[in-house]
Amino acid sequence: MASRDAVTCLFVRQKICMGKTQTIFVCTECGYQSVKWLGKCPHCASWETFEEQTETKHVMLSDTGMVSRNPSTPVPLAEVSRYSLERIPTGLAGFDTILGGGLVKGEVVLIGGEPGVGKSTLLLEVSAKLAQKGKVLYVSAEESVEQVALRAKRLGLHAENFYLLNEEDISAVYEHIKKERFEFLIVDSIQVVHHPSIGTQKGSVPQIKGCADFLTQIAKNTGLMVFIVGHVTKDGMIAGPKLLEHIVDCVLYFESEVISYYRILRTIKNRFGATGEIAAFQMTEDGLNEVESLSGILLPHHQSPVAGSSIVCVVEGIRPLVLELQSLVSKASFGVVRRRSLGFDFNRFSLLIAIIEKRLKLTCSSDDVFLNVSGGLRINDPSADLAACMAIISSYKDKAILEGIVFLGEVGLAGEIRPLNNINIRLKEIARSGFKKVFIPQGNLKEVDVKVREVTIKAVNTLKETVEEIW
Repeated sequence: MASRDAVTCLFVRQKICMGKTQTIFVCTECGYQSVKWLGKCPHCASWETFEEQTETKHVMLSDTGMVSRNPSTPVPLAEVSRYSLERIPTGLAGFDTILGGGLVKGEVVLIGGEPGVGKSTLLLEVSAKLAQKGKVLYVSAEESVEQVALRAKRLGLHAENFYLLNEEDISAVYEHIKKERFEFLIVDSIQVVHHPSIGTQKGSVPQIKGCADFLTQIAKNTGLMVFIVGHVTKDGMIAGPKLLEHIVDCVLYFESEVISYYRILRTIKNRFGATGEIAAFQMTEDGLNEVESLSGILLPHHQSPVAGSSIVCVVEGIRPLVLELQSLVSKASFGVVRRRSLGFDFNRFSLLIAIIEKRLKLTCSSDDVFLNVSGGLRINDPSADLAACMAIISSYKDKAILEGIVFLGEVGLAGEIRPLNNINIRLKEIARSGFKKVFIPQGNLKEVDVKVREVTIKAVNTLKETVEEIW
């Protein structure tokens, strides 16, 4: 009986460790799961994206290499507040700004961007700075340590507490972290590493989600600060399930134009700071150099006013930016009308064209209309509506707007100019940039600070009124 009971216990133990295995079909674009193969994904509408995968449900045991959680205890709110305010600067001023002032212990940061945009280069520079504050482990799953060391040498980076590791098994990385007590971890990239207890191939949705959750558990239980590099899909979204962005604390995205040396790092999500913050970098032979002022990139470079150009001040996060919008309106070839916008929401762009046609009686139905945000920046601030309309109208009429004029305002469907937030921050930045006149919504006039009266302010109620003031 004793031997029979021992065999039974062994069988039960093996069954628990092995887990239950089942076959599922997962969409490689969005992570949608189905029990059968589908030609079209019902979630993201992508075709031929389902792959068969084997899903194994494992029990989280401490002796299987998983993270063992410490028992949680209640913590006084005052102590939590003091702990959360402790920031660790990375050494790069712009990078610290978009993080909210620096890193927080246990924070997990996801950095996404197109191939070659400079994600690895930025993290190498950040790692060298952080190595002066503690031990850094750079896990390069895509390149050998010799290749990473060669890039670091080209960038002129030297640090004693900077360690390189070529490893794809994330559980083996955890063993190094426990043994050497690293304080900072960089994983390049999440699509390449894997955990052996997850019975799917590298880069699959369960692997990406599981490895990200595994790294987050390590960070929250040990105070380790983690940077994760994520690839992007053909649509420009971070590859893997959307849950990946919910797991981490901060999501940063690198933006750039193909022919541009400038890179824009934008905060998409930040639990410890403001979202929408941006930092600018310039790619050089020596690495990424931070650009302190964006005025030289975003403002006009032409010597005299040009038809189709207008100036606006948008707020990205808490940072005001004065930039140029350019438009081109020309007769359509062969009767095929084209509408294109770069850096400006296309749906809003189409809406503004309809407002111009309806409220100003300008017919653009037979014209190609293009709109571009200078410097390769992408903006979402509705305050750029008025400037976009004025740029389109200026190109349509082939009449330039006088130099030194800025337009602020959201345009409603009735052609009215709606009030904005942060009007004084915008006006101070406009004055600092040397502009002399600004058009603002009538509803913001009473909010204008006396200190920014050095700029001539013209309050308007409608788009038609603005056009009549200019021409």
